[in-house]
Amino acid sequence: MKIVVVGAGKVGFDLSKVLSEEGHDVIVIDKEPAALKPVVETLDVMTVAGNGASAVVLEEIGIKTVDIIIAVTENDELNMIACMTAKQCGVPMTVARVRNPEYTSPHPYLLSYARFGLDLIINPEHLAAQEIFRLVEFPMATDMEYFADGRLSMVGVKLEETMGICGKYIRELGLANLTIVAISREGRIIIPNGNTRLLPKDKVFLVGATAGFHSLNGLIRVENPKFRRIIIAGGGLITRYLVGMLRSRKKRSEIKVMEVSEEKSKNLARDLEGCQLVFGDATKIEVFEEENLGPGDIFIALTGADNSNLVASMLAHKRGVEEIICQISREDYLPLAEMSGVTAAITPRLLTVSTVLKLVRTSNVLSISLLSSGEAEFIELKAEPDSAVTKKRLRDLEMPPKTIVGAVIQNQRVIVPRGDTQIHPGDRALVFSLRSTASEVEKLFRAEKPVRTGETDAF
Repeated sequence: MKIVVVGAGKVGFDLSKVLSEEGHDVIVIDKEPAALKPVVETLDVMTVAGNGASAVVLEEIGIKTVDIIIAVTENDELNMIACMTAKQCGVPMTVARVRNPEYTSPHPYLLSYARFGLDLIINPEHLAAQEIFRLVEFPMATDMEYFADGRLSMVGVKLEETMGICGKYIRELGLANLTIVAISREGRIIIPNGNTRLLPKDKVFLVGATAGFHSLNGLIRVENPKFRRIIIAGGGLITRYLVGMLRSRKKRSEIKVMEVSEEKSKNLARDLEGCQLVFGDATKIEVFEEENLGPGDIFIALTGADNSNLVASMLAHKRGVEEIICQISREDYLPLAEMSGVTAAITPRLLTVSTVLKLVRTSNVLSISLLSSGEAEFIELKAEPDSAVTKKRLRDLEMPPKTIVGAVIQNQRVIVPRGDTQIHPGDRALVFSLRSTASEVEKLFRAEKPVRTGETDAF
């Protein structure tokens, strides 16, 4: 595909890197030549210095031959205008990053963006808030994602010595409704089998029917902690979205927001109902002492600065907080986050990349979730008629290395697959794979021969 990325910031850089690695013809546009310098020096893409919303600039790059335009500058209005202009030029798919909730919240006078040329609006802060909300709902999880309209779940859990499954071999666990599809151990991804032993500090990824995860606490043999308060450091957009979601919970906890900016604190006090505001710096231990932060709390670091988030998380860990969720913008800081006692790290840029990847992958890719540094992913796929995956049992398929089918939905029923499982046309499967081999996995689920119109039912 020929893809235009407008904006060479952190999000634009990540998108361009991933898309170029997957073999797409990428053009990056930014009006600041300095912003394009790292793109030129690092990536195998074409760059253009100019206004991505300008019809003249778009015409110069051959916009009529472009398949997708993705506008991810810091300016919402520029992103929307770039997509509208590109749609007028005939671009089939337009994607805009829009962060201002005033442009996306329900209102009778709000523009119908689809009518004006915006096919998809991405809000990284809202995606991050959704991810954090899921983690709050499932304490101890390092990762949490839903697939197949919520019927399948993927949960990541970091193992501690006190957990019942530590030191055991997977074959001893008697997993009937769940599958351990991958283990992250000392920075390496392991695809386990029955003879794999689970060790302390392993991060295990489990897949199964959402309804079946109630048995996980019994398996791990730790009590499900009851949290009395949720403390959020930072009053940015993610916090605003998250507070709204937390207020909708059936089991409500006390919510407190720490903000170091006095002006922002006043605005938050006016806009955020149902939570308390604390004017203070979350990187100062005395603030935590004054609030009596401790084991009965969930701490969420959303200050907008990685250094501040890591220091605040470290102080919360020192105070005995067991559930710490931290926003990280740089993937190379993830090991530091673990050392700081962070339970789960959120990288909003990866959530944006996951959303875009689904658009550029084949039509039978239903959803994608990137993990950790983005090197591995969960892919939800639909098996097409005459695809290789429907012709052999799983044990006989030539899967790429470090690939495993974690769950299959067959006739509305969730199946935990084994070696003799047969996938049929129309089945949906959740597959763990390295991103570098994802295209090979997708190929197994695609029809080997062109399907002639009228010969098969549409999905």
